Amino acid sequence: MPTRPGGVIPLSSLRTVAVRCDVRVLLIGPYDPKGGEYTFLAPPLGVWRLAGFLRHHGVDADVFDPNCCTESPEAALTSLMRRRWDVVGISTTGMTLQYDLALAHLVKQLQPETQLIAGGMEATFDPEAMLRLAPFNLVVLGEGEEPLREIVSRVRTESGLDGIPGTAWRDADGTVQRAHGPALNRDALKESIVLIPYAEMPYPEYWERLERSYRVGALPVKADREARLAEIRSVRLITLNYCPMGCTFCASTNFLNEAQGSTAKIARLDADECLSMIQTIVRAQPGVRTVIFQDDIFVFRNDARILPLCEGIVAAKQRGDLPGTLQFISTNRIDAMTPIRLAAMRAAGFRVLGFGVESFSLEILREFNKAQIFPFIEPVLEGALKLGITPFLDMIMSSPRCQLSDVAKNIEQAFRWVVAGCEVGMYPYVIPFSGAAMARDPELRPSTTFEMRQVEGAGVSWSQAAKILPLDAAVRDAVVEIEATFDASLAELADVVPHLPSRVRSLLWILSAIPALERRGCDVPPRPVVAAALAQRLPIGSASSLVESIVDQRRAG
Repeated sequence: MPTRPGGVIPLSSLRTVAVRCDVRVLLIGPYDPKGGEYTFLAPPLGVWRLAGFLRHHGVDADVFDPNCCTESPEAALTSLMRRRWDVVGISTTGMTLQYDLALAHLVKQLQPETQLIAGGMEATFDPEAMLRLAPFNLVVLGEGEEPLREIVSRVRTESGLDGIPGTAWRDADGTVQRAHGPALNRDALKESIVLIPYAEMPYPEYWERLERSYRVGALPVKADREARLAEIRSVRLITLNYCPMGCTFCASTNFLNEAQGSTAKIARLDADECLSMIQTIVRAQPGVRTVIFQDDIFVFRNDARILPLCEGIVAAKQRGDLPGTLQFISTNRIDAMTPIRLAAMRAAGFRVLGFGVESFSLEILREFNKAQIFPFIEPVLEGALKLGITPFLDMIMSSPRCQLSDVAKNIEQAFRWVVAGCEVGMYPYVIPFSGAAMARDPELRPSTTFEMRQVEGAGVSWSQAAKILPLDAAVRDAVVEIEATFDASLAELADVVPHLPSRVRSLLWILSAIPALERRGCDVPPRPVVAAALAQRLPIGSASSLVESIVDQRRAG
């Protein structure tokens, strides 16, 4: 892994305090052994951001990416641990937790004296579990920049780690204590983003892997191949600290509030700062074709940034400061899209706009605390498509309190908009992420499914919430049946299609839902029509005939 030496500590700062001047920090990203099933297949932006920040402040910091190894991640980490690390930080997510904790146990086994730190979404919402399930010395809550800088300072002076703002730790009597810390203000957030070492991040390795997995050369239409290459050769940029919308299924909306112990202020880059970062990315990764704004919400309803940014991008392309072919993807509030904004974004090169539509049922949207977007869905999607923009719709097929008619409406409307030119990513049910309002709702406990997780070789196991199924028994049975059909069909396709993008999986979800909904008297799209749409989006070869075979089997079943 690339390493940059830390800064030199001036002798005048040593005085009579024992100081370790060569503190070395290793930051480990979330580990997704299923290659994109649980995470975005790209360098872990959060830990790279922390590494850049620490290096700027004189710390020898490095990154280990378990998803980008030529050998097994365990073997690669074992080799890396032959060097001494004073602090090892591991980023955790709910979906990858058992694999993240396995790496934590391996680190402590190889270097018992290291200060092992947990961070990330799951660690922030459930530090007690982190300290119980793995040998962590400390848990970082929320953003890691300032807590890590103080941790390094304490290690340098061989001081204890208790009481650092923005952390949780276990007292001598076993009680877990928290010290809330403030979220980064706008200037501090800007500094941290500017310091991301994009030139060192292994984007080309990820692009090569994705091109092989997508079988880009086998896609039947040249336009499809070019679109996939533009998507694959992308670099992510975050310009916002968090989304304040308060969707009931979402954990990230509560992330900084949980860490701070109060409501955090919104902070984000302005238009000129965004443009500067885009230029930095192009210089650092010349092969980039698309910049993905990874903000939960890129365009707000009251937004003074988007039009000046689009104008700045257009001007920079005209001057030659940015490639004329550079494209952009962002996720936005659908109720923030106006014809003027859509046209400006299209002119700047935004080719895909993500929208958290979640559902085409007004009742489900009320349950998700998103009813305000309902009247905007159809006109915005139509307007974007007319301009040549591809809307990408995030959807959840069911909700805890939904009816069968709501599920059928989502299936029917999802297929309608796919045929119209949208792309859809679909989940069958709400996933109870730690920190989400729905995950904490006691009324939903009876319909929450728990699964046993274990850390291989560590003798550690726990029961983790995995699904929130519909409360209504008939709807729940239908959703369970749909998921079983989907899993069986996906397993059959896996032999000929190594990687099925979410936009294509949505059609498989629709196809899998049709038999279950038909038997329950719901109106659904015709199976042959859906199967044909799915086959058209698969690589050339035996996959199309396999889809027909799957449809025939499901019909016979």
